[in-house]
Amino acid sequence: MAVVLIARFAGDVEQLTAAYDVAHRIIMDRGGAPGELRHHCAVDENALYIITVWESETAVRERWASPEFEAALASGGFPSPKTAEISILQLHAAEPPL
Repeated sequence: MAVVLIARFAGDVEQLTAAYDVAHRIIMDRGGAPGELRHHCAVDENALYIITVWESETAVRERWASPEFEAALASGGFPSPKTAEISILQLHAAEPPL
C-alpha cells in the first residue's frame, strides 16, 4: 500500500532551503530514490517539510534509515534524517491517480 511521508526539519529556513537544494541535486544525480513516487518540499517560517509518496512503508523506512541517504544529505549540508519529526500515513487517494 502506498504511503505519504511528512518530515519536518525545524531551524533556520533560509539555511535549510539552501542545503536542501544542494542535497536534492546530489540525490537526483545519483538516480533519485527508488520507491519514491512523488516528492515535494515546503516551508513555513520555522521549518522545512519534505512531503513524499512512496510505494510502501517498507520502502520509505529503508530509505530514511539508510546510511547512504544520510551521507548524501550531509554532503549537501542538510541535517540528518534522524533529526526530523516524521509521520507516515497510509495513502487513501491521489489525484491524478498514481
